[in-house]
Amino acid sequence: MVNLSDLFQESRVYHPGQIITREGEKDRDLYVLSEGTLQVLVKGDDGDVVVSEIYPPEIIGEISFLNGSPRTATIKAKTQVKVYILSYYKVEQELAEIPPWFKLILRTLTQRMQSCSMKIKEMEEELRQIKGTL
Repeated sequence: MVNLSDLFQESRVYHPGQIITREGEKDRDLYVLSEGTLQVLVKGDDGDVVVSEIYPPEIIGEISFLNGSPRTATIKAKTQVKVYILSYYKVEQELAEIPPWFKLILRTLTQRMQSCSMKIKEMEEELRQIKGTL
């Protein structure tokens, strides 16, 4: 098993209710959840809505890390959590050395992931609205 502390320069502990990332922010750091449970929230008509939970080991923020787009969801600690953090700006030079053809593949994959994420978000909102009318 990979020792996360060997790969990542920083770790942080969050307590229940603390926000790790906020939907719409332009932060590019990558997080790896190693302990605890996180909630994924998206903005709905009636405020933030919990759409899923994340359990270790899980990567958070990969789309923003790879293509610089704003965060697609708010991530909040449900329990006490420990995350390892990879600062985009600390590895930016190494990422610049990726061959152009591979950057194209990464860009395409992240755009498709982001598109799927947006479609899921829209479908979840439609489902909530349907449930509200029943």
